[in-house]
Amino acid sequence: MSETTLPRKPLIEAENLERAYASGEEVVYAIKDVTLNIYPGEYLSLMGPSGSGKSTFFNMVGALDIPTGGTISIGGRDLRKLKPPQLAYLRCVNIGYIFQNYNLIEVVSAMRNVTLPMRFRGLTEAEAQEKAAVLLEQVGLGQRMHHLPGELSGGQQQRVAIARALANDPSLLLADEPTANLDSKTGLQIVELLSQLSKDRGVTVVSATHDHNMLAVSDRVVYLRGGEVERVVNREDLDIQVGHIE
Repeated sequence: MSETTLPRKPLIEAENLERAYASGEEVVYAIKDVTLNIYPGEYLSLMGPSGSGKSTFFNMVGALDIPTGGTISIGGRDLRKLKPPQLAYLRCVNIGYIFQNYNLIEVVSAMRNVTLPMRFRGLTEAEAQEKAAVLLEQVGLGQRMHHLPGELSGGQQQRVAIARALANDPSLLLADEPTANLDSKTGLQIVELLSQLSKDRGVTVVSATHDHNMLAVSDRVVYLRGGEVERVVNREDLDIQVGHIE
């Protein structure tokens, strides 16, 4: 979708966002004066060199870190005003996380990894297993749901992580370098899977990435540098060629 067709009501609103750290007597800003709206159903990629602020902004969008200045809200809820139990509930119910290193529990099956978030939300074991089976089928692992993570390839483990992230039907899916540990072919499959799931479910996807394959499926790309937004580019304005981007 283009900027002009995005819904008026943002899912995420960041205004004059800052995250500062004390370094001796000096204050270091990981994020400074970032104002950005992210809309329901949008696929947005965060790009920038190491140290640009991608991970910090990503963590604040995911309610994993709280800003030291400015505001950030999800669904109209100001994260700085929520108490720890409210933040925990928000993370469990409204946000799905996909990490670079998968973060699966190695000693339990793919099925069990996917059911755990649902059990935390209160589903019975039978309900959770039924839903997990559907999700694992959706990500192409219907025949591997009872395998341990160590018995799966990197791409398959990332598919389990995606199914787990979707367990509680989140409105927001956060993907932190989801293809970084995968070969290019498998990485492209994961990119296409995320894009398709976003379209099918209307989920907002925010991805911190260096993978240019992500750009082809993004509605917008936000370039960060030095903790600030350098530019925001709509999909139709990107000049993407094989091995090259402007």
